[in-house]
Amino acid sequence: MDKKFLKGSGLFWIAVACSALVALMIGVQPASAQQKTEPITLNWATFVPGSHPEIIGFTKGFVNKAVELSKGRLAFKFRGGPETFATPDLPKVTQSGIVDFSVNLAGVAEMVCPGVGATILSRISVAEERRNGTYDYMDELCVKGGLKYMGRNGTSKDLQFFSLFLKKKVEKPEDFKKLKIGTVTAARALTEGWGAAVVNLQMVDYYTAMERNTVDGVASSTLTNWVSAGCQAVTKYLALPGYFQSSVFVMMNLNTWKKLPPDLQQVVTEAMIHSEKYNEDLNAEDTAKALQKVKDAKVEVYNVPPDTAKWMIETGYAATWAFQQKRFPDVTPRLKTLLSGGK
Repeated sequence: MDKKFLKGSGLFWIAVACSALVALMIGVQPASAQQKTEPITLNWATFVPGSHPEIIGFTKGFVNKAVELSKGRLAFKFRGGPETFATPDLPKVTQSGIVDFSVNLAGVAEMVCPGVGATILSRISVAEERRNGTYDYMDELCVKGGLKYMGRNGTSKDLQFFSLFLKKKVEKPEDFKKLKIGTVTAARALTEGWGAAVVNLQMVDYYTAMERNTVDGVASSTLTNWVSAGCQAVTKYLALPGYFQSSVFVMMNLNTWKKLPPDLQQVVTEAMIHSEKYNEDLNAEDTAKALQKVKDAKVEVYNVPPDTAKWMIETGYAATWAFQQKRFPDVTPRLKTLLSGGK
């Protein structure tokens, strides 16, 4: 037989063998090497519109960070604000799994996690809450309601989260007894403690209530919320100092949490810690900008006398703790110890 033919045939069969080997190696590659794994998509919703500064900050601080840390293994779909889910319904919407997680008002969330509204009474930093056991206890309370406590949003460094917006000036405790003050759940006990007549409102009612003189003031809004709704136009006075801590926190459906791989659970935790710090700084900036807009609207911004300021704050804390104790006697003592800096 022709030696050249044999030599050529040998090279041919070597080439065939190599091709087969390569094909075999490709065939046993893991699926991730053959096609990109689809990310896990988490649906979420909020108690305010997505255009609100607080939610824009949360998106930058948490959502974007989680996508980055997960290297694209997590994706997020915003389902909407109160135009999609009414604020009072949002905790149960999350509990039932209609959305995977949500940004809520703590007072509203008490319908599924009794006692968590006490977080507005914290006198320690968010970082300290994670260190001294507050975070773990909050998580324990949420788990009982089929939820995972993720953390806070938009906290106030100086514990002046809420402000008092007025149509009538107050300078001494007796002045409050002459007022009708509107509030959501968070500041109801505080308002009663001040001796004012309480008018129950939803956040969307603030402007109209002030405009129509249904109330003489509102005690349960932040400066950024107030300006976001244009309420400076119907306000005569802003009384300082402010009071309490953020009533906003984030919770996830417990089944959703359990289905996440451990490393992605860690991603969510790390992204949330990043977001808490990011949004605390952002809240300070946004509050300063909102204060300037209030001043630009010719609202008189003033400091109440020191004795009155001390009375307002201490009365507010005492009345609200008593309110929590009456409704949730089993969990309030522990929360009070933790949120006051104990362990």
